[in-house]
Formats: sequence, structure tokens, C-alpha cells
Amino acid sequence: MEIAKGLGLTFAAFAAAFALHVVGGATGQAWLFAIAVGLIYITATGFPAIALWLSGLKYRSGRDSEVVYRVGVLAGMGLTLGALWATNDRSFGTWTFILTPILVAVVSALILVIRAFAAGELPKKPSPTV
Repeated sequence: MEIAKGLGLTFAAFAAAFALHVVGGATGQAWLFAIAVGLIYITATGFPAIALWLSGLKYRSGRDSEVVYRVGVLAGMGLTLGALWATNDRSFGTWTFILTPILVAVVSALILVIRAFAAGELPKKPSPTV
């Protein structure tokens, strides 16, 4: 159930951002369109980490978290590639394929660090080196 919850809620967030971008574009509201595109990129590139967060699972905490993260990576890569395709005037370039895994990895890692910091899971002070 946790697996479906995290992945489903994250996809719903992406779909809501996508719908918002359609509304912003159709009504000519550039500010709304820009916010929606930002949300699209955040949810697409951070899909694996957001899915883990919303499922209540921690990174590397067991089989369920592994399934959520792996499926999230696949979904995030597809959605990010689609967003980059749209940004590139609806055409693929070499850079879109190169940048997709980099963006998903970096943004998801950043979200995981923010989550760990918010939960107080990061070390308070550096460990001594001997």
C-alpha cells in the first residue's frame, strides 16, 4: 500500500502541475504558466525522492523503499525527458538525453538530504578524524 500511495500521490502532483500549465498557457497568464513549469520540473526531476517521502518510507529502508525508488527513477526519467523535449521546442537533442539522468539524480539527492535534515538525521557535528 505504501508503494502505491507514494507513487500515486507523486504522479497526481505532477498531473496537477501539468494541468496548471495548460490553464496558464490557455488563459495567457505567464506568471501562472511559469510557476506550473517550475512545479513540473521539480516533481519530474525529484520524482523518486518525493515518492519515497510521500509513501512514508526512508531511503534504503527495505524492499518497499527500493521498489518505490526504482519505479520512481523510471517515472522521473520519462517525465523529465518529456519536460526537456517540450522545453527544446518539442524536439529531442543530444543534451536532453544526457541531462535527464543527471537532473533526476541531483534533484532527488537534494530532496533526500533536505528530508534527512528536516528529520534531524544528519550528524550534528563532524566526526573526528584520527
